[in-house]
Amino acid sequence: MREIKFRGKDIENDNPWRYGSLITYPSGCTSIIVFDELGYELNHDVDPDTVGQFTGLKDKSGKEIYEGDLIKAPSGRIYAVIFSTWKHEEKREFPKVIDLYEHTGWCISLDGVNPCELLDSEVCQGSVIGNVYDNPELLKGGNDESNI
Repeated sequence: MREIKFRGKDIENDNPWRYGSLITYPSGCTSIIVFDELGYELNHDVDPDTVGQFTGLKDKSGKEIYEGDLIKAPSGRIYAVIFSTWKHEEKREFPKVIDLYEHTGWCISLDGVNPCELLDSEVCQGSVIGNVYDNPELLKGGNDESNI
């Protein structure tokens, strides 16, 4: 069974990341729920723009990969993890056919918005080096030709 959990930046405590179950109230407040060592529920209000789901995957050092994470792949490229639909064309010469595939799920992106490929085991052999909220400069500057 896969583990379903989320993270988000706490809006009240110097923005530490909170990890746990997600709840959105009718008032619009978004919270991450965690349980302390005694089993008491702790409710942390988080910035809804920073909420990301755990992908169920880990990087090469065993760090969990969340939506919004930045991964430096073995190729040196830096990708953002997003949930999106990736469209892919495959062309064949004989018979002359163009197949269009659409995959919805965890993708990687060079700009944090547009998917360029599925999140796969090769990318997971890289390292999580930050996220799009705390380290947006890594995504903008990490994909020039010198890093490829």
